[in-house]
Amino acid sequence: MAERNGAPIPLRIVRTDRGGVHVLKLSGDLDSQGLPAAKTALSELLDSGRMKILLDVEDVAFIDSAGLGFFIGTLKKMKELGGELKLYKLNAYMLGIFRLLRLDYVLELYDDMEKALASFDGAKAAHR
Repeated sequence: MAERNGAPIPLRIVRTDRGGVHVLKLSGDLDSQGLPAAKTALSELLDSGRMKILLDVEDVAFIDSAGLGFFIGTLKKMKELGGELKLYKLNAYMLGIFRLLRLDYVLELYDDMEKALASFDGAKAAHR
Protein backbone atom coordinates (compact mmCIF):
# COMPACT_ATOMS: atom_id res chain seq x y z
CA MET A 1 0.00 0.00 0.00
CA ALA A 2 1.27 3.46 -0.83
CA GLU A 3 2.38 5.20 2.30
CA ARG A 4 3.29 8.66 3.45
CA ASN A 5 4.99 8.63 6.85
CA GLY A 6 3.68 5.12 7.48
CA ALA A 7 0.05 5.91 6.69
CA PRO A 8 -2.20 5.42 3.67
CA ILE A 9 -2.48 8.41 1.33
CA PRO A 10 -5.95 9.96 1.76
CA LEU A 11 -7.97 10.32 -1.42
CA ARG A 12 -8.28 13.88 -2.69
CA ILE A 13 -10.68 14.95 -5.42
CA VAL A 14 -10.50 18.12 -7.49
CA ARG A 15 -13.41 18.95 -9.79
CA THR A 16 -13.20 21.03 -12.94
CA ASP A 17 -15.50 21.64 -15.88
CA ARG A 18 -14.04 21.46 -19.36
CA GLY A 19 -16.70 22.52 -21.85
CA GLY A 20 -19.51 20.44 -20.39
CA VAL A 21 -17.30 17.51 -19.44
CA HIS A 22 -16.81 17.22 -15.71
CA VAL A 23 -13.31 16.16 -14.76
CA LEU A 24 -12.63 14.56 -11.39
CA LYS A 25 -8.92 14.40 -10.60
CA LEU A 26 -8.31 11.64 -8.05
CA SER A 27 -5.12 11.68 -5.99
CA GLY A 28 -4.08 9.23 -3.29
CA ASP A 29 -5.44 5.79 -2.42
CA LEU A 30 -8.65 4.57 -4.02
CA ASP A 31 -9.42 1.93 -1.44
CA SER A 32 -12.18 1.15 1.04
CA GLN A 33 -11.24 4.26 3.05
CA GLY A 34 -11.17 6.65 0.09
CA LEU A 35 -14.08 5.13 -1.77
CA PRO A 36 -16.88 6.99 0.08
CA ALA A 37 -15.43 10.35 -1.05
CA ALA A 38 -15.26 9.17 -4.67
CA LYS A 39 -18.84 7.87 -4.55
CA THR A 40 -20.08 11.11 -3.01
CA ALA A 41 -18.36 13.26 -5.64
CA LEU A 42 -19.82 11.16 -8.43
CA SER A 43 -23.32 11.10 -6.90
CA GLU A 44 -23.29 14.90 -6.61
CA LEU A 45 -22.50 15.20 -10.32
CA LEU A 46 -25.16 12.71 -11.35
CA ASP A 47 -27.78 14.23 -9.04
CA SER A 48 -27.21 17.59 -10.73
CA GLY A 49 -27.66 16.06 -14.20
CA ARG A 50 -24.03 16.00 -15.25
CA MET A 51 -23.65 12.95 -17.46
CA LYS A 52 -20.23 13.43 -19.08
CA ILE A 53 -17.52 12.51 -16.60
CA LEU A 54 -13.80 12.09 -17.11
CA LEU A 55 -11.80 10.62 -14.24
CA ASP A 56 -8.17 11.73 -14.12
CA VAL A 57 -6.41 8.91 -12.27
CA GLU A 58 -2.76 9.81 -12.89
CA ASP A 59 -2.11 10.44 -9.19
CA VAL A 60 -3.89 7.39 -7.79
CA ALA A 61 -1.17 5.78 -5.71
CA PHE A 62 -2.99 2.58 -4.74
CA ILE A 63 -6.18 0.80 -5.71
CA ASP A 64 -7.78 -2.24 -4.13
CA SER A 65 -10.66 -4.46 -5.24
CA ALA A 66 -13.21 -1.97 -3.86
CA GLY A 67 -11.64 0.76 -5.99
CA LEU A 68 -11.73 -1.42 -9.09
CA GLY A 69 -15.37 -2.23 -8.35
CA PHE A 70 -16.04 1.51 -8.19
CA PHE A 71 -15.01 1.90 -11.84
CA ILE A 72 -17.18 -1.00 -13.02
CA GLY A 73 -20.18 0.03 -10.92
CA THR A 74 -19.87 3.65 -12.01
CA LEU A 75 -19.65 2.68 -15.68
CA LYS A 76 -22.77 0.53 -15.35
CA LYS A 77 -24.69 3.30 -13.60
CA MET A 78 -23.60 5.90 -16.17
CA LYS A 79 -24.73 3.68 -19.06
CA GLU A 80 -28.09 3.09 -17.40
CA LEU A 81 -28.56 6.86 -17.06
CA GLY A 82 -27.43 7.57 -20.63
CA GLY A 83 -24.19 9.15 -19.49
CA GLU A 84 -20.56 8.62 -20.35
CA LEU A 85 -17.59 7.76 -18.14
CA LYS A 86 -14.02 7.75 -19.38
CA LEU A 87 -10.62 7.57 -17.71
CA TYR A 88 -7.66 9.81 -18.35
CA LYS A 89 -3.95 9.49 -17.68
CA LEU A 90 -3.53 6.12 -16.05
CA ASN A 91 -0.10 5.88 -14.47
CA ALA A 92 2.00 2.75 -15.08
CA TYR A 93 0.69 1.11 -11.89
CA MET A 94 -2.97 1.65 -12.81
CA LEU A 95 -2.47 0.75 -16.47
CA GLY A 96 -0.78 -2.52 -15.49
CA ILE A 97 -3.73 -3.50 -13.29
CA PHE A 98 -6.29 -2.50 -15.91
CA ARG A 99 -4.50 -4.50 -18.60
CA LEU A 100 -4.07 -7.52 -16.33
CA LEU A 101 -7.79 -7.55 -15.57
CA ARG A 102 -8.64 -6.57 -19.16
CA LEU A 103 -10.52 -3.51 -17.95
CA ASP A 104 -8.90 -1.59 -20.80
CA TYR A 105 -11.47 -3.37 -23.01
CA VAL A 106 -14.38 -2.31 -20.81
CA LEU A 107 -13.53 1.31 -20.01
CA GLU A 108 -12.38 3.98 -22.44
CA LEU A 109 -8.86 5.04 -21.47
CA TYR A 110 -7.06 8.12 -22.77
CA ASP A 111 -3.60 9.57 -22.31
CA ASP A 112 -4.31 12.84 -24.11
CA MET A 113 -6.73 15.33 -22.51
CA GLU A 114 -7.89 16.88 -25.78
CA LYS A 115 -8.66 13.47 -27.31
CA ALA A 116 -10.47 12.44 -24.15
CA LEU A 117 -12.60 15.58 -24.18
CA ALA A 118 -13.30 15.29 -27.91
CA SER A 119 -14.45 11.70 -27.46
CA PHE A 120 -17.51 12.96 -25.57
CA ASP A 121 -18.66 14.75 -28.71
CA GLY A 122 -18.94 11.51 -30.65
CA ALA A 123 -15.34 11.20 -31.79
CA LYS A 124 -14.41 7.64 -32.66
CA ALA A 125 -12.83 5.47 -29.98
CA ALA A 126 -9.99 4.77 -32.43
CA HIS A 127 -8.42 8.04 -31.28
CA ARG A 128 -7.69 6.58 -27.83
